[in-house]
Amino acid sequence: MSSADTTPASTSPTLSTGPTARRVLQFARRHWRMALLQVSLAITGTLLMPVFPSVTQWFFDDIIPNKRYDQITHAALLMFGAFFAIELLFYFRTRVNSAFEQIMVFDLRGQLHRKISHMSLNWFDKQSTGDIFTRMADDVPATQRVVLEGIEQGLTAILQIIMALVVMFNTHVALTWVVLIPTPLIAAGGWIYAKLLAPRELQARAATSAMHGMLFDTLAGIRQIKSYVFEEPQQERFNHTSRHLQGIQKKLMAAAALYSPLMTLLGKMGLVLVMLVGAQWCIHPQEHPLTPGQLLAFVLLVNMLYEPIARLHGVNQMMVSGLASAQRVFAVLDQSGEEDLQHGIAVERLQGAIEFREVAFAYQPQRPIVQSLSISIKPFQTVAFVGATGSGKSTIFQLITGFYTANSGSITIDEHPIEQLAKAALRNNIAYVTQDAFLFATDIRQNLLLGKPGASDEELWHALKLACADEFVARLPDGLNSQVGERGNRLSGGERQRLTMARAFLKNAPILL
Repeated sequence: MSSADTTPASTSPTLSTGPTARRVLQFARRHWRMALLQVSLAITGTLLMPVFPSVTQWFFDDIIPNKRYDQITHAALLMFGAFFAIELLFYFRTRVNSAFEQIMVFDLRGQLHRKISHMSLNWFDKQSTGDIFTRMADDVPATQRVVLEGIEQGLTAILQIIMALVVMFNTHVALTWVVLIPTPLIAAGGWIYAKLLAPRELQARAATSAMHGMLFDTLAGIRQIKSYVFEEPQQERFNHTSRHLQGIQKKLMAAAALYSPLMTLLGKMGLVLVMLVGAQWCIHPQEHPLTPGQLLAFVLLVNMLYEPIARLHGVNQMMVSGLASAQRVFAVLDQSGEEDLQHGIAVERLQGAIEFREVAFAYQPQRPIVQSLSISIKPFQTVAFVGATGSGKSTIFQLITGFYTANSGSITIDEHPIEQLAKAALRNNIAYVTQDAFLFATDIRQNLLLGKPGASDEELWHALKLACADEFVARLPDGLNSQVGERGNRLSGGERQRLTMARAFLKNAPILL
């Protein structure tokens, strides 16, 4: 079973918000046209929002007091037209957002999958399956939200705040300064919240990966768990991992539970101040004259001012979470150790003469697996390696395929040092039947075609016959189209092994391991 990675509290990772945000923006630049359209729609809709408070002031300060019946319909149509345009723009903005989101997720997930699939086996030996899955399934969508929701929502919120302030200052300068009294507290609260939240978000992502790793352990090892009656101990292990995540999430939720209402309360304080001071200036207009229409417009403008501030609170939370996920995605994309499959001698067809000279190899320095191994295998020769478990039989195969590099000594194939052969060319000349007899969760045909894409049915049945698998496949209701289940669990162990052998025979490579 794989072990899930957990990050100890004493070595909590640090979230580098600035560099990570710049990386996300650079990634989004390739879709700049769609991003520009998205922002343009958002800005245009935001520019129409002051129409409602302005027309409201017109109603209460001019149309109603002066009984301007001829202006009522005109003002109402203007207000409705603004509302209609805002909602229409919102519709198109939502459609563009959805398309942009899918493109971003597709590209980033594709890059991450390509990177992972090209990493060497050394890298996989040190990774948790649950952690890799979490980065692919959870962190990638969270990363794109930094652009789609964070930046876009942040820009429109800031624009709306600026517009509300411009209209406010044009309407009544003194009352605008009253409205701004709580804003330093709101800004300070957002900054403090982001600083406190960022490390815990990274801890939460790591804890989620650990829990997913435990789940993968349970699913992959369910037969071992049941055979050793290990259900309850495994449940305790899962509960321990889940409890760790629960503790971090509770702290995050407690911070959010305090932050949101506190910031909302500060925003409402501005509205109370407007009513408190504005009502006095309406009743006693000597020093700061204020009309009822202006006061009502200000009430609406205060909502326009504080609604995007409240929205920025949510953006702040989402940005911290999204940047934490982005940092985890970029950490994989920046990993070294990616295999170069094309570098080296591209031999089209090897003969299969393999020679080991004083080869030594260890997965861990203190535990040597192969020591001073010297063997010579001629083309078409059949050689069997016999030894106790852990003596290095599978390791020899993985050295031949170039999955690992010998620590010392030399390996040659057809007198070419194996390090000088292009890995793609080398592996195209090898058919490898692994010990675990892995099958993909598709039908028999697709599993066999891995050995030779485009092979005819006649070739498939011939390979099955060589592996003594043709009879049991022929008995299946759907024959070659029969589904094998996840990891081939609908078949017996022997049937899975024979299908992997048939796949290797179909490849017809000069070297069969």
